[in-house]
Order: sequence, then C-alpha cells, then structure tokens
Amino acid sequence: MQANEYCHVSTSQALDGLERVTAQFTDTVFGKHAHGGFVISVVDAGVMHFSHRGSTHNALPGELSIVGPDELHTGSKGKGHGWRYRALYPSSDRLSDLNYALFGRHSSPHFRRSIVRDSHLSQQMMNVLHKLDHGAEALEIETHWELLLVNLLLQETQSPSALSLAPARSNIERVREQLAQGYQQKLSLADMAEQAGISKFHLIKEFKRCYQLTPHQFQIQQRLHHARAQLKSGIGAVEVALNCGFHDQSHFTKAFVSAMGITPSAYQQQFFTR
Repeated sequence: MQANEYCHVSTSQALDGLERVTAQFTDTVFGKHAHGGFVISVVDAGVMHFSHRGSTHNALPGELSIVGPDELHTGSKGKGHGWRYRALYPSSDRLSDLNYALFGRHSSPHFRRSIVRDSHLSQQMMNVLHKLDHGAEALEIETHWELLLVNLLLQETQSPSALSLAPARSNIERVREQLAQGYQQKLSLADMAEQAGISKFHLIKEFKRCYQLTPHQFQIQQRLHHARAQLKSGIGAVEVALNCGFHDQSHFTKAFVSAMGITPSAYQQQFFTR
C-alpha cells in the first residue's frame, strides 16, 4: 500500500455489526474477487474503475455502485490519481428479508445496474454515512438505513420474470451450497460434477454462467468471507489461514490483499486498536 493510500474498516453497533469501509487508493489494483454479501459504495473523489457482470464501469463522485453476493468484480483507478470511497456491506439475509417484506419473494434481490446515478439515492447513502460518522442515535441511523435499502429495492431491483434460469440451475445451486459448507475442504471437481449429473466441463461452464466464478474461485471467496470473521474475533492470521483451508500463509495473504487491499494483520489491527 502506498503512503497516500489507506483502508479503514469498522462495524456499526447501531446496525447490528454492519461492516463499513472508508478507503483511498491510487495505485492498488484489485484482482477478480467477490464478497459473501452485498457491497453498496459511494465515490467521494476521483474515478473508480471496475469490471462487473462482464462489463467495465467508471463510478464518478456522488455515484453509487452495487455488487451482489458472490458476483465477481475488480477495482482500480480510472482517470486521475486514484479514488476515495465509502462502502457498506449488508448481508444477503438482510436484503432477502427485506425483499420478502416488500414483494413476497423468498430470494436475494437482483439489482439491475452496477452503477446507480440517482442524486436522491446518493444523498440518502451520504446521510446514513454522516449519521454513522457523527454518532447519531441508533434509532435515527436505523431509520435512514432502512429507507435507503427500501428505496434501492423499489427503484433498482429486477423482477424475477426477467431472470433466466437454466434447467440445471437447481443442481448447480446444490454444488454452490456444497462449496459454501465445505470451504475448508479439498473438494473434487469429478465428485461435484457427478452429483450435479453433468460433465466436469459443463459444471465449470454452468457454474460460471450462474455466478461469474469458477467453483474454485467461489470456494476461495468463501474462505475469505470466513477468514474476515475469524480475524475480527481475534484469531491470529496464521491460524486463520489453516482454519479456512488455505495452502499456507503466503497464499492466504495474497488472496486477502487482492480482495481487501490490505494484509490480514492490518485488517485485524483495526478492530483491536480503537
């Protein structure tokens, strides 16, 4: 990380431990990675360049970007010297519950656009962040957060009828569940393909079509998701690497930096030095 770069990670007690990030990057390039939940971010300065769902995007100051659970994406600077942004990380369960309350759908919502260019929604996002930064009362913070999420779902989600599901999707979903539960294990592609009733080649192809990741890439993202939780609980980085199925500490550190922009130890420090 360069001298003028930083990445501050924290959680909000008012929002049930919601994770948030405030960061500035100039030369850091994030490789392809995904998160276990949603990422809603707003650019404060510069241009954030990223790939998502097979296209490239440039988020400008004041614009929101949304990435869903397990959706592969990258990150780097666009024009200029870098970018500064703030992000909130609501869980898939949180938005699934809200999706059901609003529309009666027992599923995680699907947002139509990678970048949301709506001044009202951007202002709502900034209001939430302002309340968090200035220690507003919990009820006030919760109210602003709830309104932001509701308006995002009402304006930006895609109806189920517009989504195409392959006939073998249920089998692919079972493989995904197996990878999520067995993130520590060395799973066999042949065994998973047999369970799905398709060839290894078709498993990789269909899995990537559904989730923008190969089965192995998905498993790495699951390992990182659990690693972040263990680091926040105080478990040492070496032990976390072993617990989460990484080959060694070097492999763990490289994958973590690619996804988060900081080392596991630096990430952990931010939760125990306040």
